[in-house]
Amino acid sequence: MNQDLDSLKSRVSRLSVMIFDIDGTLTDGRIFWVPNSGWTQMYSVRDGMGIKRLQEAGLEVAVISGGDSLSAQMRMQSLGLKHVHFGSQDKVAHFEKLLELLKVSADRCGYMGDEVVDLPLLKAVGFSAVPPEAPDEVRSQVHYVAQKPAGFGAAREVCEFILRHRQAP
Repeated sequence: MNQDLDSLKSRVSRLSVMIFDIDGTLTDGRIFWVPNSGWTQMYSVRDGMGIKRLQEAGLEVAVISGGDSLSAQMRMQSLGLKHVHFGSQDKVAHFEKLLELLKVSADRCGYMGDEVVDLPLLKAVGFSAVPPEAPDEVRSQVHYVAQKPAGFGAAREVCEFILRHRQAP
């Protein structure tokens, strides 16, 4: 489904909410066991800066993730995200609650995920994006495939694309 630049610009120009998955999107998908702490992931400060820039531009940034870890909770808190849903087995249900809470339509939302379980939400939003490591069956269904790898600038690339082509609210 990947689209031409004019179509992509039109989609991102309407965005008021951008939602991210965590594992495989904001991280490279690897997890590490830390004794006495549990599972942890590594995050890019550059991706975090992209998220902060979206917030500064007036977009609401949210997370809907199937995983849950203390490191993810702490990272999202450090970014000042108000709408964070961990352990979501039904991402579309959490998305619909978010739409109602924020009083926004689905076409004004974007989502960046990376896996087959993300497809229903990727198809529900006005702008969908994945990192290049996403499976072929997922990459073929979205509007934008980042060039930079997950956890190493993919989210920042998507944020910068949105910022370049979004109209002010």
